[in-house]
Amino acid sequence: MKHKVIAAQIATVLCLLASGSTARADMDARSVANHTFSGIRHLHGAQATPRMYFGVRPGRLVSSCGRITGSAYCPADHALFITTDHIAVAYQHGDAALAYVIAHEYAHAMQMAFGVMPRRTHLSELQADCLAGAYLRSLPNLAFDRSDIREIASLAYRLGDYTWGRAHHGTPRQRVKAVVRGMEAADRAGLKGIRACLS
Repeated sequence: MKHKVIAAQIATVLCLLASGSTARADMDARSVANHTFSGIRHLHGAQATPRMYFGVRPGRLVSSCGRITGSAYCPADHALFITTDHIAVAYQHGDAALAYVIAHEYAHAMQMAFGVMPRRTHLSELQADCLAGAYLRSLPNLAFDRSDIREIASLAYRLGDYTWGRAHHGTPRQRVKAVVRGMEAADRAGLKGIRACLS
């Protein structure tokens, strides 16, 4: 049953991408960022809360991890950097897609803070996608409907890659499968569903 749901989500995403449809944003970017960030912070009981720099122009800011060229988590600064180009790309899919970007980077902060997959590999990226899905379905202050889930899955698909090197984040299908797995786990067990992402 679970594999059928994931396959259906992937099929939906492929149809959306083929049609070239863009989503209508329901909430402005700053509100999405604030609600998503504060919601995940609440889920963690404010433990190990990272800082968030929102609306960073790519290449203009230097962190302890180097120049920020795209949305990222910097362990040395324990900070998320969400760039203007990723905000724009997310909004081509919809406001829920931006929530996914923020949740994914927040997941990296929690991986480091709690010593879960501290090395960056495609497996840690897929785990961050799974955690992002679980976070988004568990947020106390935001609700995601079917169209929001399609927005999230379509961006996850778009951000997949085949680079197979250090920068590899997972294929398009792997990324969709990971985020949907996190959502389904949260649907079954609430925030405890995060455990499904750690195995």
